[in-house]
This record gives sequence, C-alpha cells and structure tokens, in this order.
Amino acid sequence: MSGLSAVTLAAGIVALLAGAAMIAKPQMMRSWMERFPRSIWPGRILAAIDLIWAAYALSLMHLGMFDAWKVHLWWLTPIAVFLCIKYLDELLSPRALGGFFLLLAGPVLYVTRWHESEWRVVMAAISYIWILTGLLFLLSPWWFRRIALVVCKTTGRLKAAGAVKAITGIALILLAVFVYT
Repeated sequence: MSGLSAVTLAAGIVALLAGAAMIAKPQMMRSWMERFPRSIWPGRILAAIDLIWAAYALSLMHLGMFDAWKVHLWWLTPIAVFLCIKYLDELLSPRALGGFFLLLAGPVLYVTRWHESEWRVVMAAISYIWILTGLLFLLSPWWFRRIALVVCKTTGRLKAAGAVKAITGIALILLAVFVYT
C-alpha cells in the first residue's frame, strides 16, 4: 500500500462516516454544526494539535540563519498553545479547523507528487480545496457558520450534502484500493 493509498483511504473513510452520520442523524449533525464555532474544547484540542504539528514541521525545515532558533521551539510551543487558548478564544474552533486543513494538505501533496498514476490529480485537487477552506476558516471563521446555516437549512438539504459526502468517500476508498496501490 502506497502512502497515497493510505492517505486516500483514511480521507475516504472519514468522508463516508461523516456523510453517513449526516444522513442517519441529521438533527444531531445540525446541532453539532451550529454549536461548533463557539465550542471551547474542540477549538482548544485542535489548536494544540495545530501548534504542535506546526512546530514539528518547522523543526524539519531548513530556515537558513534562523536554524539556531529551532532549539527553542520545544519550550515556545507549549507557551504558544497556552496563549492561543487564553487569548484567541473567539471562534477558535473554526480557526483551528482551518489550520488543521492547511497542515493536512502538505503531507498529502507530498505523497501525491511522487505517485505514478494520473489519478493522483484527484487528491491534489482535494488538497487544494482543503487549503482554500483552511484559509477561509482561519482568516474569516464566521464563514463556517454561514456555510453550516446553508447546509442545515432543511433536513433534505442536510441529507443531500451527506449523500454527496458519502459518495465522495466511497469514490476515494475505491481509488485507494484499486488505483493508488
């Protein structure tokens, strides 16, 4: 199993499960999507994951004359997590979700670049959608709520979005199993 296959399989499973939840439990998903932007703990957990992941990524990069500062990442990161949680609490959950999408796209694009299949463009396109979504949520977190209100306006619309998400998940799983291996 190639790296692209594993990443695509994971993305497909997540999309399929989320789509199935939107179809099976639309009221629960509507409630969750409406509460998420102001949720405290998901934002804190995602922000901590984002900052730790970003510190790890920085530690691997060549930063030229700033390489000497890398040793300070390991004590600055917990301070950054604390300050982020303490002072950036307004709509932290969608901001942190946006940061997660941005960080997630990097490794996916890396494994996509070296795969020989022409279908690798599918995961590259999804990664760029993650980047655009991540930038949108990071810079304008109220867009999460706007999008959620449009998707959750009616139960039929929510189920239709869930069906599209589930079909996308199935397509990604099929790509991972039959094309990217």
